[in-house]
Amino acid sequence: MGRRKEPQTKEEIQTEIAHTQNEIRKLKNQEKLYANAYAKEERKLRTRRLCREAGVLEHFAPELKTMTEQEAAAFIRTAATSQEAQEFLRKRGTNHDETDTDSNSSEH
Repeated sequence: MGRRKEPQTKEEIQTEIAHTQNEIRKLKNQEKLYANAYAKEERKLRTRRLCREAGVLEHFAPELKTMTEQEAAAFIRTAATSQEAQEFLRKRGTNHDETDTDSNSSEH
């Protein structure tokens, strides 16, 4: 790609400014489109994850299907704050941290 000739006259400079402003406008619009597409994909991934996790939860507690939102929240809170669940999360957190450390050190 060749180098553009520098504008010399006032009219050429004004034309170049208008052209550059138009390019900036196009790039800003393109940036918005990419940002919207990224946000849409993130929402789609979150929805899939939530549906998958809710399906697993319903598999182990089919009664959730007939519970009100408040009952389901109370059940999940109770299950998640149980001693067994907290121990599981502590172990997972420790193992997860070690896995992250191992994978980070192998990258260097």
